[in-house]
Amino acid sequence: GYFAFPPSTPGTSRPYPTFIPQSPNSKETFDHKSAPEKGDETRSEEPPHDEERIKRLHKERELIETSEIEWVRGGGVLRDAQGRRDKARTERIRAELKLQEEEKAKMSRWRAYDERWKALAASDKALAFADIPWPLLTAPSSRDTNAFTLAAISEFLYESLSVRANTVTKKSRIRSSLLRWHPDKSSLVVGRVVAEDVDAVREGIHAVFHCLKRLQDDER
Repeated sequence: GYFAFPPSTPGTSRPYPTFIPQSPNSKETFDHKSAPEKGDETRSEEPPHDEERIKRLHKERELIETSEIEWVRGGGVLRDAQGRRDKARTERIRAELKLQEEEKAKMSRWRAYDERWKALAASDKALAFADIPWPLLTAPSSRDTNAFTLAAISEFLYESLSVRANTVTKKSRIRSSLLRWHPDKSSLVVGRVVAEDVDAVREGIHAVFHCLKRLQDDER
């Protein structure tokens, strides 16, 4: 047997699909058919102010969109109204899935950085150079402050701002970072650093703060 979904609107970006069952070892495909325009359908069958019906149609569309995405995520291919492989639409969904994964990774890196700072502030244990949550995509090697460049720091600070759901501005990110890395405030951190790493940590903090000031000047 198979699952059939209601017909979709021709010319729209989200046509209603129908699953085409295949053998477990075959390459999966996803089929969708066309239907009258939503506006015409509403006028001919139901009153224009039938809110419940409109909500139901929206819900059906959301379910079909989710089904299409999961189909492609699992390696399936969409088909057009004539049953032909819809390569363009399939590739658009694949590109969207890839972008979502990239955005997820960016936000995950920023959250991990923020959580490390919270954990550091909540603890009183001794710190080594490697224990400091440096604002870099790649953690620097032991006591190496050469990695603290303007390009490297700005790349880390700004990458999560490119996520589509982001609402934080560059100015806001720089401002909060300056407060975190200000030498006077970070002196409490330096006071917990083991003796052999104190100079490197202090040098790293000043390098980060200097880069942040330059970024702030660029935004003015």
